[in-house]
Amino acid sequence: MAPQGTAREYVESYVKEQDVQDYLSQQQPKYDPHKAQQQASETSRHEADAQERQRGQQKPHSSQSIHLPTVNPIPATDNQQTNEEQREEQQQPQIVWTYRDAADQRKEIHNAAQDNCADLHAELWSCFKDGSWWDKAKMCEAQKQKFWACYNKQKKFLKEANYKGPINVPEQDDKILQEALLLPRDD
Repeated sequence: MAPQGTAREYVESYVKEQDVQDYLSQQQPKYDPHKAQQQASETSRHEADAQERQRGQQKPHSSQSIHLPTVNPIPATDNQQTNEEQREEQQQPQIVWTYRDAADQRKEIHNAAQDNCADLHAELWSCFKDGSWWDKAKMCEAQKQKFWACYNKQKKFLKEANYKGPINVPEQDDKILQEALLLPRDD
């Protein structure tokens, strides 16, 4: 054994002991590339056979069974479940269509308001393109104010009148659009 002394002396004596070196030389694995391939192929064959046996013992299941929804632990009759499922199926498309209808309606209102104020929009663009240096320096403020006042007034009216609403017929939309064209402008 190691002599009594400092920790350093103990470690040095432990490392130099022959029985430790003998133990390490006996237990250290030796690498043989050919032997490793043979062992790997044998173990893979054994694993494949074991997996096939397990598959034969287990009943087949689909990968979807892993992600099945949770089941209500309180039993209910089949009629109640089918009614609830039918209500959910009926409500879900309505929510999607309502969102789509609202988005389409906003887009239609924007386009109609822009079309109704197209002459003011053209004036604004011509000011930016061909206006005097003073108008350009002021960023065509007067024309911009006129266009945006018209656009916002049109948009507000069309929205309040439910232009291109999901339940409107084309005749109603045309009538609303004609009324919007007759709105007075602040010139």
